[in-house]
Amino acid sequence: MSLKTMPCTLGKFDIPIIQKQPPFIVDLLDSNIILFGASMSGKTTFIKNLINIIHKKYNEKNEQIFILDFGGALSDYRDMPLVSAYFDNSNEEYVKRIFRITEAILKENIKALDGKNFREVDSTQPLHTTFIIDNFNAFAEEARYTSYHEKFAKLCRDGLSKGITIVITAGETKGILQYTGNFRQKIAFEMPVDKYPEIFIGKVGVIGNNPGHGFANVTIKPEGVTGTFRMNLPYDVQCSLPEPSDLENSDFILNLSKKFCYDSDSGKYNRFVKKYLTFPKELTQQFYDEFMSEGNIVSDEGCLVSVGLDYIDFRPVCVDIEKSQVVVVYGKKEFGKTNLLDVIVDGISKKKRNVRFVFFDDGRDQLSSVYQRCKDNMDCVMFNKFEKFILTRKDGTCVEKKLSPVQQFYIYLNENYIEFDKRILAPYYELSDQLKKEYENVPDCSNEETPFTVFVIQSKLVYLNTLEGKRFISSVLPQMAAVAEERKYLFIFSDVQKISDGELNSVFNNQISSAFLLDNIAEFAGERGQRTIFGNMDVKYLKEEYARCELGDGYYYDAQADKLQKTKFIKK
Repeated sequence: MSLKTMPCTLGKFDIPIIQKQPPFIVDLLDSNIILFGASMSGKTTFIKNLINIIHKKYNEKNEQIFILDFGGALSDYRDMPLVSAYFDNSNEEYVKRIFRITEAILKENIKALDGKNFREVDSTQPLHTTFIIDNFNAFAEEARYTSYHEKFAKLCRDGLSKGITIVITAGETKGILQYTGNFRQKIAFEMPVDKYPEIFIGKVGVIGNNPGHGFANVTIKPEGVTGTFRMNLPYDVQCSLPEPSDLENSDFILNLSKKFCYDSDSGKYNRFVKKYLTFPKELTQQFYDEFMSEGNIVSDEGCLVSVGLDYIDFRPVCVDIEKSQVVVVYGKKEFGKTNLLDVIVDGISKKKRNVRFVFFDDGRDQLSSVYQRCKDNMDCVMFNKFEKFILTRKDGTCVEKKLSPVQQFYIYLNENYIEFDKRILAPYYELSDQLKKEYENVPDCSNEETPFTVFVIQSKLVYLNTLEGKRFISSVLPQMAAVAEERKYLFIFSDVQKISDGELNSVFNNQISSAFLLDNIAEFAGERGQRTIFGNMDVKYLKEEYARCELGDGYYYDAQADKLQKTKFIKK
């Protein structure tokens, strides 16, 4: 059955001119609602009462509620059966997300209604949406939310006739009066006397410190009134208190449980609207595992390692370690790069029984913590400091040589993975690279079958404009990446630095299969990341599409599929 009206009785008027105290009724299909009031004047209590009334009168087939809570007092309502989304302002992405969702609902409703008003249709009537913003001043005054103001104004203008009702509360009129023309129902509790004329047409008296008591304009003509009655004038109003929803055996809770089929075993309602989830402050492994146990299964295709959940659909974000030969990580200092590496390494160790990790550090020991956790249980090699080695030449003679981490790394690669140009390694063995008979004495690559090998590289040396850095980027990496899928290699560059040489930079970017960014992507692409794999992305689009990152947030970019996902990473 379609909705033609959605009346909600919210209190009582006192209208001396008709000598009556009629009920204060608002039709949600006819009026957006704006409520002003000082702190502790009853604004949030009013919202709670409205939410309760909606639950009593309507159901999941005809109503859904979205809450954007800047006051922090409505969190207890997030699990109510008709509350589709509860977002606070702890993360800007939630603000962007709720406007993205409501914009999509408006477009879908416009299409479904086919030019008609919401209340004019029957079989094609979509779900009605009540969008509540508590403490609108925080939204209006914070600079980071400026880009959403026009989206909000559009919802106010166009939403009501298409099945979206806006309800907001505010502590003062500053920054809000520009929107009030789209709110037929205005309510004001305790306020400074000079603010009432800004809200209402017509004079009002003075309200003392009496929570829930104030003024409201009449939008529905009271029953029993004959003759001329001037609508929209403000009169005294006393708003009702909500029925107790925090008492387990209150009548309201008992009726709610019965109506929406509450399951005491699971602690959930069996009848409810679609739910848009939010993250805890940190996405712990425990939360992730519990969430996945509820049926959110990672695909069995490929060898997928999950690093977190995406912000839109709460689906696992995964990197295929058998198809992503070169994985890179960009990001701010102290923004979670080492944690992300921990997650990836842990995921690989669980997916692969026979795996070897080769850690290459430049001496800053930034990989030591990961190496220490791996070395006792896995096949691990670490190159991170100058060390003396006894190097055996092909003719059996030996030389003792002190080698840098990169020299050790090259010798290890030559012995186990790739045939190096012997002239490159000849000086390491104290042989002349000018005399063929000498440099041919450099040992050959054994090229024996090796396990799945993950090369973790966190060394500034490979990005510097030096002979050894150039050699790795221009020669070694492309050669190994070309056979990585066949020979089971994976490269992880866990802290990518700037490459000043343009040609080398291009070669490096062309090798990348997957990229992680722990930073604000619009700023990174527009400033620091112009020569990275993100450099060709549209900065304007990125600003519009993605909010600023909180700690623990970032992006996963599948370069092969050209797919970008904003991600909440698992916190180890």
